[in-house]
Amino acid sequence: MSNQSLDKTKDVPIYYQLYLILKEKIENGVYPENSTIPSESEIQNMYNVSRITVRRAITDLENDGYVKKKKGVGAIVLKRKKYRDLFEFKSYSDEAIEKGEIPGNIIIACKEVEASVRVSEMLGIEPGDKVCYLKRLRLRNGRVTALHETYISLEFGFRITNEDFDATTSLYEFYEEHGIELGYANETIEVKMPNHNLRTEMFMTQNEPIFYRERITYDVHGKPIEFSQNNNKAEQYRYALHMVKNKK
Repeated sequence: MSNQSLDKTKDVPIYYQLYLILKEKIENGVYPENSTIPSESEIQNMYNVSRITVRRAITDLENDGYVKKKKGVGAIVLKRKKYRDLFEFKSYSDEAIEKGEIPGNIIIACKEVEASVRVSEMLGIEPGDKVCYLKRLRLRNGRVTALHETYISLEFGFRITNEDFDATTSLYEFYEEHGIELGYANETIEVKMPNHNLRTEMFMTQNEPIFYRERITYDVHGKPIEFSQNNNKAEQYRYALHMVKNKK
C-alpha cells in the first residue's frame, strides 16, 4: 500500500487496506511514538470511507499493539516492541546495543550462596554446594526494563566478586576473559503476573504482565556455566520464531 490510496475494486477488504496504510505510516515515523493518529472523522475524510471502516482498522491496529485508544484523546501511537530471535542467544548488553540503546546495570547482590535443590539440578552440582549469586536490575537508556538473578557455577575455577565485577561489566565477556568458551543455551519462557515484591523491585507502577525467562548457559563441552531467572517487562519484547514443517 505504498501509494497510500485505497482501491475499492480489489477483493482486499477496505478496512484492511486502510489498516495497512496507517500501519505503514506508524512504522515509517509519519505518526511517531506517543503522538495521536488523525481522528476517526479526519481519516474518514482523508480516504472517503465510512466510520465503521475506520473503527475496524483502528481496532485492528490496537489489537496488534500499534496504538492505544484513550477516551477524549484519540488513538496514541505505542512504542514498538523489540523483536528477539530465539535461535541465537546473546547477552542483555548485546541485545540493547544492536537496537541502538544504551545498556546499564544496577547490582543488587553479588555473593556466594548455597545452591538450592533446583539450582543444583540446573547446574549439575550437589545441593548446598557454593555458587555465585548475581542479582541485577537491567536498564536501557536509563529505564529499568528487567530484573535478572543468575547462579554461576564455581566448577570453572573462578569467582565473581565486587572487586572485579561492576555495573559496566558484561557477564559473558567476563566468562571469556577467564577462558570459558560459550557454547549454547536452553531457555524457557512464560508470561506471568508479578507479585507485589517484584513490582516494587522493578519500579512498576501498574500491575502488568512480564516475560519470565529461565536460561541454562553451557560451555562448548556441554557443561553448565550458569542458571538464570530473568523477569523482563513485557512491553519491551516481541519474540519472533521461525518454524518449519517436519517432513516425515
